[in-house]
Formats: sequence, structure tokens, C-alpha cells
Amino acid sequence: MMREEELYVRRGNLLWEGSRMMLPEHKEALIKLEASEWKVELHGELDDEQWWEIGEIVLDAFKHTTTVKVNYWDDGFYKDLECYIHKVDNDNKRIRVEYGPANDSLREWIPMRVIYDVQRT
Repeated sequence: MMREEELYVRRGNLLWEGSRMMLPEHKEALIKLEASEWKVELHGELDDEQWWEIGEIVLDAFKHTTTVKVNYWDDGFYKDLECYIHKVDNDNKRIRVEYGPANDSLREWIPMRVIYDVQRT
């Protein structure tokens, strides 16, 4: 027969098992940590042929008001965005894209250095 003290030791930490909880701050920190583990670095410099193809598609979409799919890097993740090219700013090396529902469209600038690929849709 075991002594009462040995039963408490072998039981482990079951005494506090029912009172476990996680604070919202801890949960948020864990979510951010997990997301940061999936982040990737910005791609290297594209070669001239890739830039030429991207430029041709962007200018054609701008001129004919057709949609394109832009693959770009944003804060550690690559995103695909189906959009219209609203404006091309060669001086600041960026493009302004327009997307969203037709009656409530959004516009934003995307720097050329983060663009990885542009395809016609």
C-alpha cells in the first residue's frame, strides 16, 4: 500500500489541470510568432528580360483597361492580386492598382521592387 504523500507525487500536476487558461495577450503573441515563422525574404533582383515582360504586360493592361494578376511581396509574404493598372509612376518606380467591387474600388501603390510577376487574366 502506498503512503498518501507518494500518491500526491505520482499524481503529477493534475491538481491544477482544470484551471489552465491563456490570456488574450499570450494568444496574440503565439499567433504572431507562428506567422513570423512562415515569412520569406524579398526575392533578388529580376533580370532585364523579366522586367521587359512585366513592363509590356503592365503597359498593355493600362492602355486597354484589362485586368492582370500581380504577384508581389508584402511584409514577408507573397500575395496575388487581381486588379486593374490605374497609373504607372516611372519617376518613383511604382504602379497604382485598382481592385475590389466595381462600386467601391480600392487603389494602392505597389513599388516595382517588390513585384515578382504580372500575368494577364
